[in-house]
Amino acid sequence: MRLDPLSFNKFLSGIGQRVLWQQSFICPCIQDHSGAADTACPICKGKGRTWNAPVDGVVGVTAQGVDAKIQDFGAMELGDITLTVPSDSPLYNLGRFDRVTLLNSTDVFSRVLTRIPGDNLSDLSVQSITRVFWRSPDKRSIIDGSLPVVSANGTLVWGDGGPDFGVQYSVTGIKFDTYFVWQSLPSDRNEHQGAPLPRRVQARKWDLYSR
Repeated sequence: MRLDPLSFNKFLSGIGQRVLWQQSFICPCIQDHSGAADTACPICKGKGRTWNAPVDGVVGVTAQGVDAKIQDFGAMELGDITLTVPSDSPLYNLGRFDRVTLLNSTDVFSRVLTRIPGDNLSDLSVQSITRVFWRSPDKRSIIDGSLPVVSANGTLVWGDGGPDFGVQYSVTGIKFDTYFVWQSLPSDRNEHQGAPLPRRVQARKWDLYSR
């Protein structure tokens, strides 16, 4: 029997989920002696990593939870997902710390920001904003404001009815779930002298690079 990469790809394109993939690169601000990022770096904002613009793709989400086969090794946590990547996908060379946003999976977020020029939610893939409010000047009540528009780069565009500059406000909405590739779990199926069969990677809903 010979496994057929084309059949695997066709199957995964039918059952898979739409995602956005952002390839990760280490930032040149990393210091040789410590491996730490420059906290004042304007390129990576102190994260030590940068990401390309998102690329569309389809992958199979084959598990969402702890895989009993690797749980005992301490390599998987509750909430991790396993992605099966077809060989005709731009994500086929998915690497560690790459960002994958699931466009068929959403979650609620709620965050406190301060109104400044360029205030943003650039670390989130926002689907919609459902509420904005802040405290009244006497701090005894709340004021519900208008909902801003989230631009392509995550900047909030306010109309009338937003908070004044310098005011701290709460913003709540719906975001697409974002995961970071954590590690390969032996992923390459090398049957038939290296036929391009689907690869498997582990992804984690990890907020380290969102801060």
